[in-house]
Amino acid sequence: MEDFFYQHGATSVVRAWGEDAEDYLQSQWTIDIKKIKVGEVRFGLRLSSKGKILAGAYIAHVGDEEFLLIAEKIPAPEIIKMMEENVVADEIEFSDQSDEWKFLSLYFSKPTVFSSQFDLSSMEGNQFLKNEGANLWVDARMQNGFYLALIKKNTESKIIPFDSLTDITEERYEYLRIQNGKFSIPAEIGQEDLPQEAAMEKYAVDFNKGCYLGQEVMARLHAMGQVQKQVKTVRWEGKNGTLPTLPANIIMDQKLIGSLKSIARHNDSFIGVAKIHLKAKERLGENGLDLENMEMGKVFSL
Repeated sequence: MEDFFYQHGATSVVRAWGEDAEDYLQSQWTIDIKKIKVGEVRFGLRLSSKGKILAGAYIAHVGDEEFLLIAEKIPAPEIIKMMEENVVADEIEFSDQSDEWKFLSLYFSKPTVFSSQFDLSSMEGNQFLKNEGANLWVDARMQNGFYLALIKKNTESKIIPFDSLTDITEERYEYLRIQNGKFSIPAEIGQEDLPQEAAMEKYAVDFNKGCYLGQEVMARLHAMGQVQKQVKTVRWEGKNGTLPTLPANIIMDQKLIGSLKSIARHNDSFIGVAKIHLKAKERLGENGLDLENMEMGKVFSL
């Protein structure tokens, strides 16, 4: 695969600061904010009291009592409203800084091509590297070689070696994202879904931290529960060359068994994200599952 970059649209960057910033964010997100050191970043979830996913964001600890919340496809005013709804006497403030930044995905087959600005070989764990208005970190939700960069606008040409990178299309990036199981919030997993249904508890939920919204549900599922539905990457095969209207119902034995949430194309291959009941998992792998409109084709395990 060629080295490339992709500039994300609709990215929100919210600054959170104040003497209570760490403690307050700790009570709102599923990850242990207190263990994120200055210069580190992690992806976390904001849940409802019922444990359903309301938002997801990369949380970067950028300075003493200062964090950046970086979220895709969720408007900054919504994030700020969500964050402020439980503030009582906490010393914390939020501001929308989205217009100041660009958010890019990068892929390097050989990380040394970027070493003139960033020594990628020195990166460890959740660390982000900072240089001339840019913050770069490993995209742990993708395969090896993928990075994320948050860069001050009008400085990207000084930071990114664009001449050595391919500018890929949104269609190509969406295919790679889905192929890697990096599900989009809220389009593919959201307010009706639990983290466990998309295996997000493996990297975006810490079970040994203090109280936060949805913690009781997370703890109960972790200790003794099992979800009945699963969000999966699937392959779509159409019959008439027309893409189905999304979301599209998935049927097994004339019963509604799930929903196809998205489709992405690369060359003649189509993959997507579907949420299905576990009792349909075997059929999905063997013979595939029909969409409600049979002319719209079937979905199969990837």
